[in-house]
Amino acid sequence: MSGDAGPMGGGGSGAGGTGSGNLGPGPDAPVCGMTTFGLDKIPPDLLVVLDKSGSMNQAVGTQQTSKWDDMTAAINQVVGQTETTIRWGLKYFPNDEVCTVTDGTSVPIAAMNAAMIGTSIQATTAAGRTPTRVAVQSGASYLASLAEPNPKYILLATDGQPNCLDPGAGMSTPDEAGSIQAVAAAAAMGIPTFVIGIATTGDVADLTLSQMATAGMRPRTGDPKYYPVSNKDDLVATLTMIGGQIASCTFGLGSRPPDPTNIAVTADGARIMKDSSHSNGWDYGTGQTSIQLFGTWCDKAKAGTIKDVKAIFGCPGVVIP
Repeated sequence: MSGDAGPMGGGGSGAGGTGSGNLGPGPDAPVCGMTTFGLDKIPPDLLVVLDKSGSMNQAVGTQQTSKWDDMTAAINQVVGQTETTIRWGLKYFPNDEVCTVTDGTSVPIAAMNAAMIGTSIQATTAAGRTPTRVAVQSGASYLASLAEPNPKYILLATDGQPNCLDPGAGMSTPDEAGSIQAVAAAAAMGIPTFVIGIATTGDVADLTLSQMATAGMRPRTGDPKYYPVSNKDDLVATLTMIGGQIASCTFGLGSRPPDPTNIAVTADGARIMKDSSHSNGWDYGTGQTSIQLFGTWCDKAKAGTIKDVKAIFGCPGVVIP
């Protein structure tokens, strides 16, 4: 769904229309006066926050491979299959053999990231505790620092109960409430979290991960609310499904419209109405430099039945009919 090359540049390549407004020469002339711009779809950013605690070395399944081996093999496979449509990144926790979580990522969000993620995983071994709260907080802060308008998500992949609440009192001190709150805070920042649990055991772990999934605003239908997996094949299927769910319905404008209240959005020539309730229409993304489709319009964009999404910019005083 890419637009023609034109004056907009960046993610919102403009189709240089002739326009119907009476706009004279000036700095705004290329971007308004009823000029129509074809829009480019913006891929989502998906940061994998990956549990590398010592319990990930435990063997699971009939093949007796470890949780870590199954988890990382599945991530490598799905990232390799989707790196052209999803901008992947990778953050481990902990970053030592105890409870430390460092700022930033091991592999920053970027397009075509499969090779870098594979290299990082190959050089990493599982050890330490499970400081989930700090890992989610750090991952959300990193994503929030990215200036690009791409939709942003966390994929938390873990094998159970968060701890490291108070290393001074014992590194295994549970931290369920703090981890749930961290996921809720990320969602409030506009960064939803998908929660995957591999071979989890115990009612407390199940309840905690389900509450985290609900707080993250991307729960699974049915119970449990998180995505339970028990082997590589389960995880590949789950990651593939999540990738389909976040298939982008966001399109770049390239810059903020000259008059954000005077813009029309069309799909294959049909007018899409602005909808601040996000039920069925379009609304601006962060900074009004992108637009996002919702409801049936988003469904059509994901299915590929919409071929041509455009924005029509009007200048102040040049009202779009």
